[in-house]
Parts: sequence; C-alpha cells; structure tokens
Amino acid sequence: MKRALAVGIAALALAGCASRVDYNNLSLGMSKSSVQGVLGTPRRTDVNQDRERWIYWNPAMIGFTPIDNEQLATDRLVVTFKDGKVIRWGQQTAVDDAMESSQKMIERSMDAARQTQQPQK
Repeated sequence: MKRALAVGIAALALAGCASRVDYNNLSLGMSKSSVQGVLGTPRRTDVNQDRERWIYWNPAMIGFTPIDNEQLATDRLVVTFKDGKVIRWGQQTAVDDAMESSQKMIERSMDAARQTQQPQK
C-alpha cells in the first residue's frame, strides 16, 4: 500500500513538471498559427489597436491540488504580436502594461503638438 502511494505521488510530481509552458521553440516573426502549433491555444488574449497578446499559464499546485489562477501561476507566458507576427514574448507584468500606456500617451501628445505646429494651408 505504501509503495502504491509513493508511486502515485511520484507520478503526480512528474506530471506537474511535464506540463510547463515551453517557449524554447518561439522566434521573432513567427505567425499566429506557428505559435499555436508550438504552444497550443492561449488561455487568454488581450487585444488593442496596436498589438495582440496571447497569455499562457498552467495551474499552480498547492499541495496536491491544482489551482487554475493566472495570478498564482509561476510559468505565465505572454506572446505579443504586431501585424500577425511575434514581436516579443516573456513575462508581461502590470508595470509593463503601465509603461506601454504611458508611452502611447506621450506619442499621441507629441503627434498632436506636431499637428498644431504645422502651418495652416
């Protein structure tokens, strides 16, 4: 009985290791269908007018219980596309999102300033 329990625990531990998000086969410029072939269907997407993100993660293990929560996942991976091609991947955080929003605001402000400085025809 003890041996069967030990084998079961070992199998669960190995199964948890085998299901990690593997990004080693990603490369810049990959198409969405190629990424889906490597990583599968994303768990969540985040789309705006400038880019599209696919977010992957596996359930976190709390003891022997899998908890499917993106915030608890230790292997969260974000793949960012622009014009249908991979431009980056990694762990995108809230700080990265805030910096992206700030950069867009600055760019819009600079564009508006340039337009007001152009001579009227």
